[in-house]
Amino acid sequence: MEQLIYFSSAHTSAGYQDLLASNLIGLDHIFLIEGATTKERSEFVRIFFDRWRARGEKIELILNSIDHTVMSGVINRRLSCAIIDRTQHLNYPIKALGVIEHLVDLSSVFNQKDLLTNREQILKFQHERDRHIQEAHKAFARGLDLHDQLEKIYIHAMDFNKANLVTDQLIDEIFQNETSQKIKPIIRHRFLGASTANGVIDFIDQLTEQLGKRYLIKGRAGSGKSTLLRKIVAEAERRHFSIEVYHCGFDPDSLDMVIIRELGIAIFDSTAPHEYEPNRHGDQLIDLYQTTIAHGTDEKYHEEISHLTIQYKYFIQHGTRLLAKALEVEKKLESIYQQSLDSNAFAKQIDQFTENVEKSL
Repeated sequence: MEQLIYFSSAHTSAGYQDLLASNLIGLDHIFLIEGATTKERSEFVRIFFDRWRARGEKIELILNSIDHTVMSGVINRRLSCAIIDRTQHLNYPIKALGVIEHLVDLSSVFNQKDLLTNREQILKFQHERDRHIQEAHKAFARGLDLHDQLEKIYIHAMDFNKANLVTDQLIDEIFQNETSQKIKPIIRHRFLGASTANGVIDFIDQLTEQLGKRYLIKGRAGSGKSTLLRKIVAEAERRHFSIEVYHCGFDPDSLDMVIIRELGIAIFDSTAPHEYEPNRHGDQLIDLYQTTIAHGTDEKYHEEISHLTIQYKYFIQHGTRLLAKALEVEKKLESIYQQSLDSNAFAKQIDQFTENVEKSL
């Protein structure tokens, strides 16, 4: 069974970013789960994840951007169907409600009187959770400012002619004058990883498992890794290939990986926090520091680089700790809701939902 696991949203230096929409293009049945808590909504997603996996279907699993152990969506492209936690993806633009998108509200599975009794505590926890998340975004933004200062050091030391040459040679090697016959190629945008309550998580090995060729890009901040990837994306679009574009979970304007499944190829940034070494047949290193940056740059600016790196890492770790605090508060909220859950009503809604989805496919 082929299975892709990824994040379609992330808590970044630019705030909460959601790229779900491009991953649902072309689907005929999109079920959006709302109401209740993350736990209940994830349970609805898991039902069809388990069911489709047991049947050996090719599926895509989308994970919660704070707690990667929680599912926020599952897609079955053969059945043209997706089950999505809408609360985690409120930016998704509904286009044809009742025709393509179907809302599933779980609010009725709770005893409303019990919830009203805990109203003040619920509102307090919601405010506290949101505050931690906002502070995490600010910490990541401060980290990005420091990262930008690191980039400037290496940008000033870059030989742009060499960088262009490396890029042109790689593009020639990847495409070899091939053009896809796809009439309507699709570009799907995702995140390579996410800063979660448990640290930075990625699924590079799993996403590239079925591919025969992987290019692992090494280099320092500002050495042209994202620019190289953007040029590959542009060339793939020009040649009508469908591609998967994986953005950086820290700086969403930066790219970390491109997959062209039709060619069996992945190209990705293989530096921290997603640092990999060649460990499979077909893996190839591309070191932009060695090929495009002036020799001795690390040594020349050692003190400044070290100072900025320490500060940068502090703010990233601080942001992660704040997300962990937000998750702790979220668990407290879930506990209150769990005490008000009508188990029989929840079981009935699961059965009804399962029946409705199966009938629609």
